[in-house]
Amino acid sequence: MGWFGGVVTASTSSAPRPMSPTWSVELSCGALWTVGPGAGPTVTVAGAGPLTGAVLGSHTVSEDDLRAWLQGAWRAGPPSWAGTYAVVVAHHGGATVFADPVHALPLYFCEVEGSVVWASSSRALSGLTGTGVDLAWVSGLLVDPAGPHLPERSAFQQVYAVPPGHRLNMRRGGQAVADRWWSSPRTLPRTEAVPRFGKALTGAVEVRLAQAELLSCDLSGGLDSTSLCLLAEQRATGARHLTAWTVHPVSRDHGGDLDHAREAAHGRLGMRHELLALNESELPYSGLARMPPTDEPAPSTITCARHIVAYERIRIAGSTLHMTGDGGDALLMQSPESALRSASRGRVIRALRDLHGWAKLDRRSPVGLLRQSPRAGDGVSSRWLTLKAQTMAAPGGGRGVVGFLRSDAELLALRGIGRTAHADAQFAGAFEVRLEAPFLDRAVMETALTFRVTDRGSPWSYKPQLVAAMRDVLPEAITRRRTKGGTDADHHLGLRARLSEVSDLLDGWLAGHGLIDPKALRQELYLAALGRDAPWGLLEPVVSAEVWGRVVEASPPTEWTRSRERQEAG
Repeated sequence: MGWFGGVVTASTSSAPRPMSPTWSVELSCGALWTVGPGAGPTVTVAGAGPLTGAVLGSHTVSEDDLRAWLQGAWRAGPPSWAGTYAVVVAHHGGATVFADPVHALPLYFCEVEGSVVWASSSRALSGLTGTGVDLAWVSGLLVDPAGPHLPERSAFQQVYAVPPGHRLNMRRGGQAVADRWWSSPRTLPRTEAVPRFGKALTGAVEVRLAQAELLSCDLSGGLDSTSLCLLAEQRATGARHLTAWTVHPVSRDHGGDLDHAREAAHGRLGMRHELLALNESELPYSGLARMPPTDEPAPSTITCARHIVAYERIRIAGSTLHMTGDGGDALLMQSPESALRSASRGRVIRALRDLHGWAKLDRRSPVGLLRQSPRAGDGVSSRWLTLKAQTMAAPGGGRGVVGFLRSDAELLALRGIGRTAHADAQFAGAFEVRLEAPFLDRAVMETALTFRVTDRGSPWSYKPQLVAAMRDVLPEAITRRRTKGGTDADHHLGLRARLSEVSDLLDGWLAGHGLIDPKALRQELYLAALGRDAPWGLLEPVVSAEVWGRVVEASPPTEWTRSRERQEAG
């Protein structure tokens, strides 16, 4: 799993030499390095007078682009370049790192021996601080999986997160301080927002084409993945080819999402369509022992068996970068939770109408739909979470360097998905697949936010922004989709088949730290295995956290050494 970072050293000559990862590659601009095998981030470095800047991640920023920005008002933040990336500027007395607004590429930092070390991996920094998992952070995850948790903290003690849309100012010998640089864009008329959104999404795909010798993507038959695939197929040039992967149960070779995926791929000469049939051994809750260590519990933990099979096939096929449609739902749809926000703002009639619409689409009652929500409330979660967990999850304990504004509320769900999608990318990286989610790119997100609330998705209009922007790209049958296939049935079946193994997990890491009541959780899982409507958004993060905690504590930490020792070792 590749990652990157850097250091701002202490100001005194008597301070110890700075630490860096043992197996890192130092970049030409000084105290900045990349770590890990395989295709790492794209790195652009340029200087302008006393400033040296670097862009790291997925992007096509040139040295001229970077230099032009450095020569202007660079402290206001980087332009909305296509891609997902971090930007660092070394200047007199220290450095400034800009984190992206969606947390699609989270940044972390710690303070050691008077130096500030920052990186794109919190787990790697925990190897430097020598600290373990932050149980307060884990408790926050269990209490409110969709919430912001502790926005200034990571899953590891003494390793802090740079909040999304903020810059970390690091001065030699001084404390690191974060402040806000990004602000939400203003809304636009639909006639202006649609072409801007289409251009941004096209640019996001072109960034991936520029970085991949062989590009692959998910093709579920839904609007999000199909848009990415067909944009890539249209713009692939020369010897570049695209492989689209569609997952389906081995028992079903037609119908639903599979038919829509075939419709999308039909007649596309630049696209090879591969079907990946899954059997019972790839049901949810299978293969949990194969999860690799990540910065935090990966959303794909419960379904890791199917992902591992897919990653192994994708790698064998030679893909150097794989695109997923993750983030599209959070970006483009107003979820059932948005109905609750509308009600809290006095729009009760609108909230009730939308809630009934969501329930009808999901073929359940409004009450049952709300119970599925990760924000369903303490009445459900308190059945298995201990008082200790609920107390530790309470706000507090941060560095107090930044506060979120009320206007951030609309972005909280998207930022949570962005941050956890990074954990999924680390999961894929352990199987040598570079996984990326273009819908979480800054430029795509910003243009999506320019749509007025009335122009965004609802139970009555499924992703109208994407349908309008991709009208010339998507087949008509895809644009008419109003929803996509559900997976609840697979989760019930998988839990029923693996209930004994999952139950055995519950007396382990979380219970050992006093965060869950295993008996209460077993009862809830048993009822879910029988087929009863289950609060998956609250249950499954507990299982994922248990698996993650065990794996992290059993895995060796990242090794660090001092600069002189590295030079002598080399």
